[in-house]
Amino acid sequence: MESPSKLSTALLVLGASLCIGCTNPKGIVKFEPGNISTKAVEYSCTFSSDDTEIYFARSEQAWGSGDIKSTIYHAKKKNGKWSTPKVASFSGTHDDSDPHLTIDGNTLYFISNRPSANATRSADIWSVARNEKGAWGTPMILPYPINSEKTEYSPRTDGEGNLFFASDRPGGYGQGDLYVSKLKDGELQPPMNMGNTLNSSFGEWNLEVNDKGNLIIFEASQRETNVSPYGDLYISFKQDNAWTQPQNMVELNTSGSDLYPYLTKDGKYLYYTSSDSLKGKSTHIYVTEFRKLRWKYEQQSNNLKD
Repeated sequence: MESPSKLSTALLVLGASLCIGCTNPKGIVKFEPGNISTKAVEYSCTFSSDDTEIYFARSEQAWGSGDIKSTIYHAKKKNGKWSTPKVASFSGTHDDSDPHLTIDGNTLYFISNRPSANATRSADIWSVARNEKGAWGTPMILPYPINSEKTEYSPRTDGEGNLFFASDRPGGYGQGDLYVSKLKDGELQPPMNMGNTLNSSFGEWNLEVNDKGNLIIFEASQRETNVSPYGDLYISFKQDNAWTQPQNMVELNTSGSDLYPYLTKDGKYLYYTSSDSLKGKSTHIYVTEFRKLRWKYEQQSNNLKD
């Protein structure tokens, strides 16, 4: 991502000005203010492994105003500077959001309500692949039962190609649950609910997994431990083939919506989306150093286990 020295300096200088729902807010800055984080609604970013491309969702409608229509934007970095974002070649007509670029950069997953001859029209997971010239091809909807007649959210893959996502399909524990579709012999298998340690009787939505598939950060709504009922970020670790009890990441969460986490491939930085306050009408993309946060919550998980 950004060079450590440059980003660390920015975090120290600007981080204390952001009012976060914790006792000692620091080290959190708005990403690319005025260019990528603007007066519009921006959320759900994903970067290429070499940090030269970003894809994210943008809407001109107010956050929380109902079913907003979003478009996926794309920018490139050259000589340390990000270009002005442009609409991605495969987006701009339908409601598209939640982009996720795979590790090799050759496939991008996203959510869209665009029509398909093979499915009931709903917000489903689609994928698009780069051709030999590096241009994006024609998006394809993922098959059922990965998709459902209900809404899917936030597709993410780990280093093995397993697909994680959220859905409000029937049969879960609550309003929305986290699912995983394992990759076997080159084919994604029917999705499995990730269980009631992560999922609850409330809502679990947008998520991020690391490349090893042993760390997950996700948005949860209406839990008693939430700072905001509208969505807080939680973290859990996979230990002995089981997920630890999710912990509220209090340094990040505000009275508004905090969601759409993204981890850099080296694990140094965490990007996420926030509306900053209960009445916030816009969302922006923020970035913070992650390694100390990970160490803190991993130690706490070990203590809870003991």
